[in-house]
Amino acid sequence: MANYSNRQILAAVLSKWAQPAIRQLAGQRLSSLPGVANIEAKIRQTGWVSQMWSLGDEISPLVQGLSSSIVEPLLIKYLQGVPDDALPQLAHNIVNDAIKNGGLTLFEGAVEFEFEDLEELKKLLRYNLPIAEYKGYEVITEEPNPLGEESAE
Repeated sequence: MANYSNRQILAAVLSKWAQPAIRQLAGQRLSSLPGVANIEAKIRQTGWVSQMWSLGDEISPLVQGLSSSIVEPLLIKYLQGVPDDALPQLAHNIVNDAIKNGGLTLFEGAVEFEFEDLEELKKLLRYNLPIAEYKGYEVITEEPNPLGEESAE
């Protein structure tokens, strides 16, 4: 079995998890290109497809290859500045915070991930990029009492 860096694993997990959103964005983007709307209308007029048909929806399954060949390398490059050992904890923390906030919105609201989406990402992270249970150090903010009890003043 090959050894993968946490960076590679996280990029693969994020790419897999985001595929539905990537397909949707790519389909919308394609449909908004000049001339595509006219082509779609002409094809609908032939009667070969329903009035709900779109070219973007038709080719969206091909986006999976786009995701692994373009999105993963971009994510790996983007994550270069983060220490590889820190990535599992960082990824889990971000997802947990987004779940606490009830969702995640990216690209000025163009992409929204709801609670269920984030739960799916949390599951993928747990399976592929697990972290050791670490509660964190609780910082002491007051001088401890050497007797271990509160002093009576």
